[in-house]
Amino acid sequence: MCNVVGGYGPLAFTASLGGWLVPGVTAYARLAGIVLLVVAAAGLSLFGWDEASIYYHACLGLFFLFVGFSKLGSATVRQIVGGLGVLLVVVKGVEVLASWLLPIRYLHGPIEIACLIVGVASILAARYLPDRRSPRHGRRVR
Repeated sequence: MCNVVGGYGPLAFTASLGGWLVPGVTAYARLAGIVLLVVAAAGLSLFGWDEASIYYHACLGLFFLFVGFSKLGSATVRQIVGGLGVLLVVVKGVEVLASWLLPIRYLHGPIEIACLIVGVASILAARYLPDRRSPRHGRRVR
């Protein structure tokens, strides 16, 4: 198979791992952006325009898409994806904790769980997924 970036071999954004194709960190950023935009659209259709978290999810989804399609270096993409993952986990963790401790009814279960999953997956993707320029190896754990 001919690859535009590197001649013949595997695609530039994937790496072979025992028969599985592992997406690179930039492909993950694109996927996470699409997931967050779908979560924002679901929240919009279910809860209306007055929820601030819908705008939070939509803005983060657009930012993930921007990072995924930009021509930034792989180290920069890795840092941004990890930082956005930490931001998602912290904000949603505080939101869930505040909803449990305070007498307010703010939680929309599937939306918060989906964002926590995307946040944790982003942290793991930033740490372990391969770069788009080195498709054979992920980041080595020391």
